[in-house]
Amino acid sequence: RPLPLCQFVAYPVMMPPEERFPDYSAWQRESILNAQFLKVAQSVLMDCVSSRYHSHDFDYYRSELLIVRIRLFAALFGLATPVWIPIDRWLLPDEALGSMMALRLVTGLGLLLLALLPARATLTAARTRVFLLVAITLLFYLGVQLLVGPTFPESALIGYTVLPLLLIAILALLPLTLAESAFLQLLVAAWLIVLHTGFGVLLEQGVLGLLWLLLLFIGFALMAQGIQLQLLLLIHRQATRDNLTGLFNRGALLREAAKVIDRGREQGRVYSVLMIDLDRFKQINDTYGHLAGDNVLRAVSGVLAGEISPGNLPGRFGGEEFLLLLADTPLKGAREKAEQLRLAIADLQIRTETAKLTVTTSIGLAEGAPGEALEEVIQRADQALYAAKEKGRNMVVS
Repeated sequence: RPLPLCQFVAYPVMMPPEERFPDYSAWQRESILNAQFLKVAQSVLMDCVSSRYHSHDFDYYRSELLIVRIRLFAALFGLATPVWIPIDRWLLPDEALGSMMALRLVTGLGLLLLALLPARATLTAARTRVFLLVAITLLFYLGVQLLVGPTFPESALIGYTVLPLLLIAILALLPLTLAESAFLQLLVAAWLIVLHTGFGVLLEQGVLGLLWLLLLFIGFALMAQGIQLQLLLLIHRQATRDNLTGLFNRGALLREAAKVIDRGREQGRVYSVLMIDLDRFKQINDTYGHLAGDNVLRAVSGVLAGEISPGNLPGRFGGEEFLLLLADTPLKGAREKAEQLRLAIADLQIRTETAKLTVTTSIGLAEGAPGEALEEVIQRADQALYAAKEKGRNMVVS
């Protein structure tokens, strides 16, 4: 499994290779750097190809973008499709005008319904709407070809002929993964091939030229979508992740926690909040330096990262303080989890330039009462954390 890209983005390396790897030869250092680059490249490629390794919050963000853009395009083309009727009267024979007008009105109505249809921001809902946009457009294209016949021989009907190319261009503006986009674009290409095969004109020069242009458009669309998705991932991760640890930063953590709590409240579920603070962290910085302190924070965040799930949200709350939201977890279960984390962090052996360090944590936790604001639960967990500090540190207080 490739390492998530956010881990590479989160750990910018400022030291030159000879200082980072003092015990290796120049050739070995170069080999290590090349291997790290290949891992980054593999991770970037996997993120662009599939949503398998995307975080749940990015899936939500991408779903919102997809739904908003589909609504925009559906509304635009839903209004524009009937507006083209005067052009039909100019270009098409009289016997096809009535049927074409009905086809345009039905298609426009279907697109407007797609634009107005409410949806939750989930990948399933977003993908369904993208597929419906493609399906409505291809059915309209089929209707045009059946009413008028193959349009490619007539230069005046070029606007009807290149509709599939316009559809590919629209797909290029959507933040789809390469796998999602390739499926839809191959669907468009297969539709064209089957349609023109049915008309017996597949090997005509005009059709072959259309398919060649379609292939070029598909190539550019895939390249554009890969670049667009990579930029979205980088921007989202930089906006929501702590640069040092790779965990949620404070703002993103509170936003995601509010969503999880709202979903749980609808189902009558309780949740717990853990405030985790490293004991005597300032002494580590003063004694071993801030780089050693950074290593400690990364090591602790690695333990907390093991708790990431759709309901559990760890994040860096500030300085050496972390917050962990445990969805659907009452106080008793949260206390057991807190003890497990305290022991796991105490067992860490953190390597620095001069020594191996160990660190302990104090943890305060609170259960969210029905109707209680998240800020109030965090405040109670923070009070429990201060109580743990006052009682001698390296303990859990609820």
